[in-house]
Amino acid sequence: MTNAVQQVVVHGGGVAAAMAALAIARAFGRLGTQVSWVDTGEAPAPHAALVAPPDIATFHRLLGLDDAALIGGAAATISMGQQFAGWSGGDSAFVHAYGDAGSPFASLPFVQHWTRARQAGLRVALEDFSLAAAAAKQGRTGAPRDAATRQAVKQGWNLDAAGYARLLRDLCDGAGVRWMPGTAVVPRPGGGRIEQIDLASGEPLRADLFIDADGALVAALDPDAAARRPGFCDRLIRGSAPAFDPVPLYSRVTAHAAGWLSLIPLADRTAVEFAYDSTLLSDADARGLLAAAAGRPLETGVPMPVGAAARLRPWVGNVVAVGRAAGDAPMLDGGELLLLQLAIAQLVLLWPIDGAAMPEADIYNEEMAGAWARVTDFTAQHFRLNARDGEPFWNAARAASVSTELAAKIDLFAARGMFAHFNHEAHVEDSWALVMAGHGVVPRSFDPQALLTDDEALMAEFQRQLRAVASDVHAMETHADALRRMRG
Repeated sequence: MTNAVQQVVVHGGGVAAAMAALAIARAFGRLGTQVSWVDTGEAPAPHAALVAPPDIATFHRLLGLDDAALIGGAAATISMGQQFAGWSGGDSAFVHAYGDAGSPFASLPFVQHWTRARQAGLRVALEDFSLAAAAAKQGRTGAPRDAATRQAVKQGWNLDAAGYARLLRDLCDGAGVRWMPGTAVVPRPGGGRIEQIDLASGEPLRADLFIDADGALVAALDPDAAARRPGFCDRLIRGSAPAFDPVPLYSRVTAHAAGWLSLIPLADRTAVEFAYDSTLLSDADARGLLAAAAGRPLETGVPMPVGAAARLRPWVGNVVAVGRAAGDAPMLDGGELLLLQLAIAQLVLLWPIDGAAMPEADIYNEEMAGAWARVTDFTAQHFRLNARDGEPFWNAARAASVSTELAAKIDLFAARGMFAHFNHEAHVEDSWALVMAGHGVVPRSFDPQALLTDDEALMAEFQRQLRAVASDVHAMETHADALRRMRG
C-alpha cells in the first residue's frame, strides 16, 4: 500500500500513552506497523483512581486485558454506578446506575408510565424500578438466574490508576512495542507536520504518525487551539482511606459548600478526591474540611490545580493528541477514561490509509469535538440541576451557561419525559433519565399513549416490576463472590 503508516511514535506517559501504544500495536502490528513509545516518565498522581464505565469491557478485549488481571493488578472493584449525595441539600441521595430505568411495557419506555403515576401521586422513585440501582445499593451484582425483570445490568470498574498503568505497560512489552525513555525531547516541525523528534541523547526519531499524550508535539504545530469550557472547581486534593468492608458497588460523590467529595472504593483502599473552588476555600481550610468529611483515617497528597480546556483540533498534521494532551476531561461520571477510550477507538477506526495526506483528520476532529461536547453535557447537568440553596458555589453552578443541546435535553425531559437526540451521544437515555429524576426533575406531562393503560393495570404492572426487582436482586452474587469468581 503506497504511503502506508509504518512507523508510529507515542509520546507521553501514564495510562494514556500506554493505552494508545498497546491499542495500535494490537490492531495494526500484524500489518507491519512498528510502534515506539517515548516514555516521558509521567505517572498517575499519587492516590489517583479511575472510574471506568461499562463500555470499557469491549475496549479491554482489544487490549488483551482480562478481568482477573484487573483485579490482581489494579485493585479493581466492580462499579455499577455512582451515588450522588447532598446535591439537593440535606441527606438527599440517588444512584446513577449502569442499567435500565424500569422495564418498558405497553410499547412505551417505563419513564412515561412512571411520569403518569407521579402526576397521580405515586411517591416511588424511578431508581426503585431499576434492577441495576437496587442491586448496587444492596451489594449484589451479575446476571440473576431466571431473570424476571428482563432489565440490563451493566458493570464497569473502579481502578487504581498506577496499577492500571503498570498493567497496560506490561502488555505493551508482549505486543512488541519498542520502549525508550524520553524526558526532554525536542519536536522538529516543518510543513505543518512533525518531521522528527530529537531525544535527549541527540538521536533523531522519525515517524509517519505521532500520538501525543503529553501535549508538547501538538502544541508545536497548533499552539493556540485550546478552548476553555465551563469548570466548577480549580483545585483537587487526592488521598487514600482504609478500604470499605464490604466494598460497595458504586462510588459516592457528596456535595459540600464549595465543591464535592468523591469516594472511590478499591480492593485495598478507598480513593478520595476533594474538589473545590479556591476563591471560596483556601488549601488549608480544604484540608480541614476534607478530614472532617471523610470521617476516617486519611492520607492525602498536595492540592493540585484542575484545568478546564479542550483542544478544538486534536489531530493536526501527523500528530494526534490523546488524554491530557487533548484536553481536561470532566472529573465526574468516569469522563477521563470514557474520553480516552473514545479517542483511541476512533483513531483505530479512522486509521490513515495515506500517511502523507491523512484526510481522516477532519472527520476525527469532528467526531471527537462532538464526543467531548456530549460527555461534558452529561456532567454539566449535575450542576445545572443541583438544588442546594443559599451557597455561592452552587448558585453560580446552577446559573452557569450550558450548551444549547443540554438545555434542549433538560427542557424536553422536564416537559414530557422524552430526550432530544444529537450526534455523538455517549450515554443512553435511561442514564439521562436516572440522573435527571435523581436530581428531582419530574416531567410535567407524558406521552398520551400512556393513558391507553388503565389505572388498575398500571398499578399491577408497577407492583409486578417491584417484586421482580426484589426477586432478581436476591438471586444475584455478592460483590465479594463476583470478584472471587472473576479472579479464579
